Amino acid sequence: MALLNMLDRLTDGLVWIVRLACITMATMIFVVVVLAIVARYGFGQAVSWTEEVPRYLLIWVSFLGAAVCVLKREHVGFEVLLNALPTRVRQITTALISLLIFSFGYVMLHYGIVFVKDFGSDLMETIPFTNYWYYPAMPVSGALIMVFALKLFCDEVRGRGTAGHSATVD
Repeated sequence: MALLNMLDRLTDGLVWIVRLACITMATMIFVVVVLAIVARYGFGQAVSWTEEVPRYLLIWVSFLGAAVCVLKREHVGFEVLLNALPTRVRQITTALISLLIFSFGYVMLHYGIVFVKDFGSDLMETIPFTNYWYYPAMPVSGALIMVFALKLFCDEVRGRGTAGHSATVD
């Protein structure tokens, strides 16, 4: 039980860190885009990196946000079908889905590491940096998905998941 409580605290901490990182990066995207607009239309000077940097920040925001959506069960699903199942079957199905999501996270982690190793040393298009600073979004997201899917699985096994009651549409 202490291990499961530790997993709960770990996921809460990871979600807090990911949210802070996403808010920071979204703010940076906004600032860079505003600077690009001011530079282009206010001073008549286009700054080349202002298109590339927001794109790569958006990659991070997207991958990190997708990982948190796993924990919050906010991805596309068939709730009507799932809610039509008996409670025990729903619980087993939800646990199996969590294991499949965990497997998907592993694939993202594994092939993300391969991708970073193979292409991370390439230079970016407009700024003299390597791709090592944004390619790791894939394996980091994969690792987070694995942790969050493990928590969902443990919650279902110990009866704290959503399978025990029907989901409501907000």
